[in-house]
Amino acid sequence: SFCTYFYQSRVFNLLPIPALDGGRILFLWIRTGLEKLFGKKKIVSQIENHIHVFFFLLLIALSVLIAYNDITKLF
Repeated sequence: SFCTYFYQSRVFNLLPIPALDGGRILFLWIRTGLEKLFGKKKIVSQIENHIHVFFFLLLIALSVLIAYNDITKLF
């Protein structure tokens, strides 16, 4: 049903995978800890951006692969 899908998508979105909300929360915790320990902010932000872009592209590629597999199973 719709409620099951809704809750499953919320749980998946909170997984600590970069490019999802859970990954963003994880990076906020890491950034806060590193800022308190070392006081560095800019380097962590640049690395975080690169990691988010990489995992976003990985999620898009995975979505394309899944769609391709589904289409080939239809024909």
